[in-house]
Amino acid sequence: MPDRTDAARAARLATTVLMTAALTACGSSEPAPNDGRSAPQPFGNPTAVSDDVQITAAEGFMKAWMLDPADVKAMCEHQTKAARPNFTDDGGTVEGCVAEGKSLTERTPEPGRAPLRFTVDHVQDVKASRKHPAGKGALATGQRDGSKPFRYALRLVKEDGRWRVEQREDVASRYDHTADPVADVLWSMG
Repeated sequence: MPDRTDAARAARLATTVLMTAALTACGSSEPAPNDGRSAPQPFGNPTAVSDDVQITAAEGFMKAWMLDPADVKAMCEHQTKAARPNFTDDGGTVEGCVAEGKSLTERTPEPGRAPLRFTVDHVQDVKASRKHPAGKGALATGQRDGSKPFRYALRLVKEDGRWRVEQREDVASRYDHTADPVADVLWSMG
């Protein structure tokens, strides 16, 4: 006949096995089959993958726009059709946008000018405005060594399965110390 100590150990072992199995199932970062996600979401931070994609889209747009000369084709590809300057002419095709932005390709770099660096952060939800759909807002900050930073609030929306820039607003120095107003700037100016 087994003693009480053996029974208690068996009960603790069974409880440990069950808890380990439950925690493993809860903590898995692998998506369930056919749940519609293209990449696993990190456990405990469901927006991290999404924020990275939006930050990458915003950085791609800003770098293409701010190059000397600008990479107009890449810039246009990072914009929504409605945000392209040729939207009323041809529905916002990339080709028409490139033609409209030809002057940006004629900029020449200044000799000895420090390289431009960008950071994009403060990704947040933004409500639809009079002119723009709801999406995500982000703060893009650019700076060259020895100069003051400049900032743009960007509205990103999904179009054709990609995050693209729908709206950009120069926030100048109004928000040097905080990024909380990103959604407010996009709402009030859009």
